[in-house]
Amino acid sequence: MQAHKLTIALFAVSFTSALVGNALAQPAAPAQPTSQTQPTADRPTLIKRDTAGNLIRVDAPVEYAAVAALKLSDDEKAKIAIIFAEYENTLDGALRHATANISRVARVVEENNNAEIQGKLNELDNSAPILRDRTALRISLGKAMTNENNAMFTGIMREYMQQAAGQAQREAQSQNRKGQIGLMAISEARRVGAMDVRASLQRIGAKAMPTLAAMLPASGINAASITIMQGKLDEFKAAFPDGGSNADKSAAFMTALNMISDDQQRVLVEALYKQFAPETPPMKKVETEVPEAAPGKKPEPASEPVLQPR
Repeated sequence: MQAHKLTIALFAVSFTSALVGNALAQPAAPAQPTSQTQPTADRPTLIKRDTAGNLIRVDAPVEYAAVAALKLSDDEKAKIAIIFAEYENTLDGALRHATANISRVARVVEENNNAEIQGKLNELDNSAPILRDRTALRISLGKAMTNENNAMFTGIMREYMQQAAGQAQREAQSQNRKGQIGLMAISEARRVGAMDVRASLQRIGAKAMPTLAAMLPASGINAASITIMQGKLDEFKAAFPDGGSNADKSAAFMTALNMISDDQQRVLVEALYKQFAPETPPMKKVETEVPEAAPGKKPEPASEPVLQPR
């Protein structure tokens, strides 16, 4: 039987099942204008609403937000810190190979532009498939917790993603779009990946801040952009003579970066990732031989995709 190669798309396999499956396990409940879901001692939640009843989306990847909502033991916290550190190191190294859209993705998260997020993430997904397939991260985090906390962790994420999909549907319908719930669930899952990209850029920026002024002349950006960046760096030094915290450095870096043009941002971001991101082989999707289907029959399903260094 003739065989042909099919590239196994993570979007169709792991991403859809891991991120969308939970969100669609139950229909997303419509927001009530005065609903205020509050956490309790035995039921933490990420659901918060404004006075109009709209969901207030979390400002971090949902796994991080869910962990922060739990009451964890010191042992659990220590294990989870290691897992997140390893994940962040892997992500930063993967994004090192696809820097063109990083700054734009980070900015559209702030602008709440979900349509552009999805378009700009395509290239990044190819270099960092873990942005879509978050199953391994979630399993590792769950194993670091007690069974009870793992159940709450999963429930918190499921509840939030359901409500986020419902909120996205209402927003789409208010703009005379269909807002199909399955597509809205995918859209919200993509937002999680975009927030991870933004967090990566913030980490790289914080690492760069102590030596950024000295790096600028050789970074490839033009003289006008160097002047703008240098001015913001001088303001930061005056405000934080002790160097500031990582959060302070990240915030100052992002403010300065957003003051230069998109083209100049891409040049600078590429230089910074080359300097400060781990130097790891790029990830790739493995091509799998799939037998051609007999006439009138569907092809056999391919095996789960395997990620390996290129």
